[in-house]
Amino acid sequence: MDRSAHEPATKERADVEFLPPRKWVQAKAWGFVLIIAYSLVAIGPFASMLILHGGLREKALVDLGRGAALTGFTLVVLQVVLAGRFRSLDAPFGLDSLMQFHKAMAILAGGLLLVHPILISLGVGNFSLLSSNTPWPVDLGKVALGFVLAMIVFSMIFEQMGVDYNVWRFLHKSIVVVVILGFIHSTQVGEDLEAKGPLLVPWWVLFLLAAGIFTYRNAYVPIRGRRRFRVSDVRQETHDTYSVRLEPSDGRPLPRNPGQFMFLRLVRPGRKSETHPFTIAASPLEPGIVEATIKKSGNFTDTIDQTRAGDIGRIEGPFGRFSLVHHEVSHFLFIAGGVGITPIMSMLRYLKETGDDRPAVLIYGNKTAQDIIFASELEQMPDHVRVTHVLSRPDAGWTGFTGHITRAVIEESAGEHLRTCHVFLCGPVAMMNAVLHELREAGVDRRRIHYERFTI
Repeated sequence: MDRSAHEPATKERADVEFLPPRKWVQAKAWGFVLIIAYSLVAIGPFASMLILHGGLREKALVDLGRGAALTGFTLVVLQVVLAGRFRSLDAPFGLDSLMQFHKAMAILAGGLLLVHPILISLGVGNFSLLSSNTPWPVDLGKVALGFVLAMIVFSMIFEQMGVDYNVWRFLHKSIVVVVILGFIHSTQVGEDLEAKGPLLVPWWVLFLLAAGIFTYRNAYVPIRGRRRFRVSDVRQETHDTYSVRLEPSDGRPLPRNPGQFMFLRLVRPGRKSETHPFTIAASPLEPGIVEATIKKSGNFTDTIDQTRAGDIGRIEGPFGRFSLVHHEVSHFLFIAGGVGITPIMSMLRYLKETGDDRPAVLIYGNKTAQDIIFASELEQMPDHVRVTHVLSRPDAGWTGFTGHITRAVIEESAGEHLRTCHVFLCGPVAMMNAVLHELREAGVDRRRIHYERFTI
């Protein structure tokens, strides 16, 4: 469908209720509550142990070793929670920030579990725990520790190894093995956990929480937890980019903010069917329409042109805080690279359709003019939206900016607005890192720079 053929929307349409329900979960206060709750749960078992023992006892290293294990295992359980894609957790932070925190906590948990046997061995003056001749509950702990460390290392290098994302995703779920083995190990050898130990009840609660969320995420969600949509149209945007348009099978709209994304599984009999995150490029003022613009860039997306009208889409979302609705903004600077234009296009469409005439500049980087997605639509933006293209491999006769998006390009394009505008940035990770550096060199306050890294 050609969006440029639409009649301009009036400003009254800005009052359309498009925000997701439960707006309170997007508030900073809710984020603060979640941070406090996470911290209390993480340190709760160790703090409880100290309270029960009246502080560190004579063999302090032993207590510290046990505390490291209690905290490390609790963090592993909380990893399952963080990876659960709960919208109430995503809303105040954004799934990108949540996953970055998830990665950091994985390393912390691994470190704590690694020092656990070392501290206990030092405390008792006996390193037999580190030998191969140990009781079976201790052996289970060793296996769990090996799983944790292997997952951390593998998650850091699998892309460089060329391992398929779906292989990593499957192996990553082995965290449930760590939870099971760690739970058995701790209840068999943990002084405060074995038999009727005082921490046994909350320990069971943690274990059941992890087991319940894992089951929900991997059994319930794939079958019942995603909404069913039907592909109504597939449109080629460029030589390697396609827009897939979907409509809800039940007729219910999908409320969202401009710039948010979804997890989409295209069910295509006889063709690849995988779950991937894609931006919802359609304006939120069309809640009955979901559109993903997808570039051929991987094993699954290389087959996107095989999608046909009538195929089924299973959608989970929306997710993310990469949206202009969360910020008081007088001027916009949008910077995109390649298919990173999609969340920004959602925001531009929203501004256009609501009649919002706040000044905006779009700087859009591509390799060639043939790679520019939504080229015709960008040419027909309102006068208060200025579009600048930057091409790294321009054809002969190109008169615009060439190379990459540099500080000079940003300053010339944004002009005096650079001192006050909010910047919304999306593109390949390397491009985003480079542009972030250029923006900071240009003196743009990092609090006015908004981005999400749509990567693993």
